[in-house]
Amino acid sequence: MASKIGTLFSYRELLFSLTKKELKVKYRGSVLGFFWSLLNPILTMLVYSFVFSIVMRGGIEEFAVFLLSALLPFNFLSNSVNYGAGSIISNSNLINKIYFPREIIPLSIVLSNLINFLLELVALFIALTVLGYKFYIFLYLLPVVIFVQIFLVVGMTLLVSALNVFFRDLQHLITIIMMVWFFGTPVIYPMSMVPEKYQVILKINPMTVYAAYYRNIFYFVKYPEGAGFPGLVDTVTAVGITLFIFFIGYFVFKKLEHRFAEEI
Repeated sequence: MASKIGTLFSYRELLFSLTKKELKVKYRGSVLGFFWSLLNPILTMLVYSFVFSIVMRGGIEEFAVFLLSALLPFNFLSNSVNYGAGSIISNSNLINKIYFPREIIPLSIVLSNLINFLLELVALFIALTVLGYKFYIFLYLLPVVIFVQIFLVVGMTLLVSALNVFFRDLQHLITIIMMVWFFGTPVIYPMSMVPEKYQVILKINPMTVYAAYYRNIFYFVKYPEGAGFPGLVDTVTAVGITLFIFFIGYFVFKKLEHRFAEEI
């Protein structure tokens, strides 16, 4: 594993180049460019504030903040997996021309989405500051949660990008899979709404635990009555499942990569 990391590091310029390309493609023709990563969370917050605070009155104080606290990290996962699924196929010309560690391609997708995620967090920080949230109290936990989540995102992206080369229908199924994953994660609803007997099932999903960490860092500092970081058992379980997915994704990718060129 150490030698593989060393090899990837030696190709870091290619990784950064592909990441830069992904970011340029995303904002090609856009007047505001990267500023959309800052504007999107703010506009989303305004829309949800209107809908759930005035129109629907869902009973959750400042629902927009409640939602975005978990939605932004889930979108980091979802966008990486969705775009990563077809990344090997869409870069077939590059794979057939030169040698390089093939995992650099899906990693560039993850890195570009990570940059967008961090920019969105900056916008969220600004909004939280304006709204009087003392999110800085637990901000020291944020890099740790993001770091661990990256392993989940990388593992899933490597897995689907490799399998999609051989099973092209997978790319069409990913949207459905991610939709099920989304509703199986407490993003638009609090965990307290889930019957206790089903909460154990939801906690098998590591994003449930990570969403709880993000929400406690950002939202529950202002509304502590619903606060409560995940317990040690839930946290260790989530990290364990994350590492399992990471190693499975990496193993499958490395097992299949020598056949990529002949399949695409």
